Amino acid sequence: MQHLKKNYWRLLPLTLALGFFTSGCTLSRMVKHAKKQEISVQPNPLAASGNEVSFEMKASVPEKLIKKKHRYKLEVYYEYGEEKRDELGSFNFEFGEFIYEDGKPTITKVLAFPYDPKKDKGRLMVQGLAIDKRDDDVKYTEPQQVAAGLLTTPLLMVRNNEVTYIPDNYAEEAAGPTVLSFFFEQDQAKLRNYIGSNLQALEQYTMDNVGEQKIKIVAGQSPDEAGSGLAKKRAKVLEDYYRSKVKALDYSGKKIDLQTRVEEQNWKLLVQKVKTSALPKAQVQEVAAIVQSKKTDREKQKALEQTEAYDYLQQYVYPTMRYADVEINYNRSRKSNYELYLLAQKIANETADADVLTEEELQHAATLTPLLDEKRKLYEAAVKTTDKWPAYHNLGKVYIEMARKDYRPKAKKALLAKAIHNLTFAGFRNPKAEVYYSLASGYHVRGDKLEALQYYDYAIKLGGSKELLQRIFADKAALEIEIGQYDDAIESLRYAGDSYQTNMNLGLSYLLKENYEGAVEFYNRALEQQPGDALAYYSLAIIGARTKNEQMLSENLRRAVRADKTYTQKAIADKEFEAYHNKPPYEDALIR
Repeated sequence: MQHLKKNYWRLLPLTLALGFFTSGCTLSRMVKHAKKQEISVQPNPLAASGNEVSFEMKASVPEKLIKKKHRYKLEVYYEYGEEKRDELGSFNFEFGEFIYEDGKPTITKVLAFPYDPKKDKGRLMVQGLAIDKRDDDVKYTEPQQVAAGLLTTPLLMVRNNEVTYIPDNYAEEAAGPTVLSFFFEQDQAKLRNYIGSNLQALEQYTMDNVGEQKIKIVAGQSPDEAGSGLAKKRAKVLEDYYRSKVKALDYSGKKIDLQTRVEEQNWKLLVQKVKTSALPKAQVQEVAAIVQSKKTDREKQKALEQTEAYDYLQQYVYPTMRYADVEINYNRSRKSNYELYLLAQKIANETADADVLTEEELQHAATLTPLLDEKRKLYEAAVKTTDKWPAYHNLGKVYIEMARKDYRPKAKKALLAKAIHNLTFAGFRNPKAEVYYSLASGYHVRGDKLEALQYYDYAIKLGGSKELLQRIFADKAALEIEIGQYDDAIESLRYAGDSYQTNMNLGLSYLLKENYEGAVEFYNRALEQQPGDALAYYSLAIIGARTKNEQMLSENLRRAVRADKTYTQKAIADKEFEAYHNKPPYEDALIR
């Protein structure tokens, strides 16, 4: 027994050494096999879009890398600048995490990282790791470059995203009535307490300590709801809701004069909305001719279904006709601007009671200072004391302006979050196109693309002036370009009017779809509207580079640089011109 024990202790170091040697050999062999891995990236070069760089990576490795006691892993990162890198994720080649393609373990993933101009000249890298599952021993492969630099052409869209203050209508005479709008689902009369709802604001009116309230409810329905009596049901459900809330919440004993009116078939409203829509003139005239004809209501609806505009009507016009407006009338007086400003500051600093100023007075006071921080304090006071939509909207506008002036990423993000929060509450209280356009713009500026797209679409459905709808469609199209939906962008731009922004973005959409002839047409049209525009010339130079038209490249790049010297450095770094470096057409354009 003693002899066996001695042999055991003699053999143990040898056994351990052999184990480590075997593990090390296995890892080394795995690293060697990894040289046969295949990595593909689409698109290549990577393309920046909006505030993000998104791409698809496909990795296939030899079957010999799949083992029970060992695993192979690919780390993906983007390196740029002075030893800076974004860690993008990993590919773990273990059972259940890959599929076989052509007999090889394969993983495909969509990865992304935030865009920053500093990353334009970076490199997309992968590095393999062979790992022993038993003791976590690791051997690394040599880092491998799989893509270099960023293509920034998709960023050359033109955006507006102008959020404007709600006009100040404060005047000497008594204020006009307040109108709260409610919208309903098709064939429904049920109140909604989410996007498009004003129920919380309506409840505030039930608690107002006033002697008398005059309330008028006007309800309607869309043409495709004809004969359902929904307008009457919608008016009734709001009347019942208001009276029940007054009964539960009001302690002042105020007198309420509440009247209702229904518009079951309001063809006049349909014509009005169509004339202020983004529809082409010919389609507007066709719809108006049908509506104003002597056909029966049923015949008019059937005729509308056959028009080219019908899809637009269903998506953007009919939903806004399924409504009920609640109008509440109050009278208020005016103080001097100096008195208003002093009192508003006291409210903001909590040295005066909130009720010393009315909603309109407090918001008017905020317009009397050019300083954003003072505006913020006054609108915050207005939000706190009035809970009304213009205060929320204008506070959101202030936060967006503050974010645009702040160059600290975290601070900018926090300010935009506050802007979106307040604009959302403005939308709840007043679901109108201009409010939801502001909210969409807030999301767009922050880079929340899907949310922005949702609210652009919602704003269009709410309707508005032709000029406003064209602005919304134009920015919606810019967002669609950012997310690679070029056909959708072109469709949206049909309703965006004939503006510089429209033609620039049509040009970019066609360029990215590789319809260069069409792109040239729209860029030239944009130059007619804004002569000497550097971005239009630069875009035409890119088309020259892509089509190998050296004269077109040289002439337009020269014009772009003359119009704006910053395009010199941009052209030097742009991968679109990489094939022309050290060639006379390119060099002459930058020198001259």
